[in-house]
Amino acid sequence: MKITYVLNSGNPGGMEQHVLDLVKVMNDQLNRVYVWCREGEISQWYEEAGAEVHITEIGFDIDPIFIYRFAAFLKRENIDIVHAHELKSVVNALIAGKLAGVPVLVTHTHTPISTWQISPIKKKLNTIFYSLFINLFSGMEIALTESRKRIKKNEGINEDKIKVIHNALDLEKFKVPLDHHERFRKTMHQRYGIPENAFVFGNVSRLTEEKGHMTLIEGFDKFLNYALPDKNNIYLLIAGGGKLEEQVTKLISEKGLERKIKVSGKFPADDLVKFYSSFDAFVFPSLAEGFGIVLIEAMYSGLPIVCSDLEVLQEVGGSTVFYFEAGNAEDLAGKMLSLYQKKEHVGKLTNNAVQRVEKLFTLEKFGDAYNALYHGLLEEHK
Repeated sequence: MKITYVLNSGNPGGMEQHVLDLVKVMNDQLNRVYVWCREGEISQWYEEAGAEVHITEIGFDIDPIFIYRFAAFLKRENIDIVHAHELKSVVNALIAGKLAGVPVLVTHTHTPISTWQISPIKKKLNTIFYSLFINLFSGMEIALTESRKRIKKNEGINEDKIKVIHNALDLEKFKVPLDHHERFRKTMHQRYGIPENAFVFGNVSRLTEEKGHMTLIEGFDKFLNYALPDKNNIYLLIAGGGKLEEQVTKLISEKGLERKIKVSGKFPADDLVKFYSSFDAFVFPSLAEGFGIVLIEAMYSGLPIVCSDLEVLQEVGGSTVFYFEAGNAEDLAGKMLSLYQKKEHVGKLTNNAVQRVEKLFTLEKFGDAYNALYHGLLEEHK
């Protein structure tokens, strides 16, 4: 098969990692893989994974220049499958794919539009527009979990157009030998001015509205107000950068927590496992998610986790994490306290989390599911 993935991004994130996993598994199965994306760190990822990368940027909701160039490419290369990710890429790729006569068009908005942190009017218009396009032109829309499928169905996408395929984790990438773990922990603590024996709550995510960092900071502040005998030795390390970085650092300053909360800013991909090695617990306060890839990263890293109670995150984490009411800083502080007080007795919980990832979220399951989907859709087209 000749497969082309389309995304209008150049920076790392959950969706971009998802596409990288697709490139890896499809390339391993001897398919010819292409990626159209913006220039940036992820374009190098895809090249190193074996894809032929075309640098592009979709400038408008409907971009005639992109559509013309992409349709010409699809015809010239005789592409079998186009798989587009997120709203702007989906709309433009569907138009180009139809013009070029591509047999199979697969689409995927990772976080359902009705859960976006935008105005109700924009949300409604985008939902109507997207569902209309999917029903008319897409061969299949992907949902990452059953709850995401229900939401997409409620948004107006036909149920027979929605296929559930979970995200996956490259388990080998997160298997860290004990001596490496200790070295990574020491390195990251030194880098961010954290005492070597400190207890560190960690978070990994882009600094954007839907990731809930304001709730995280408020919750950590309230947590520190509890009568903790060793509170001077408790820290929060936020790994990530993004458009809210200035607001996040401002709130930290207003709370007088500059010594207690460290923010890394954008970091190289190689540092990811180092961050997980530096944490003693993980906090995931998202307000909206399509799946929450960092949740399974933290689960497989053996960390006890406090996580917002979004339905999708409960599907992923099951009974292996502590949940708090999304957006509720008071409840978050209480759950952080519960975890901290039980930190010596969470071994069974974290072992169950590791086993859950190994059972449900492997690259092998992911690759088999997409391979079956692509081949099935091609057979239907014949």
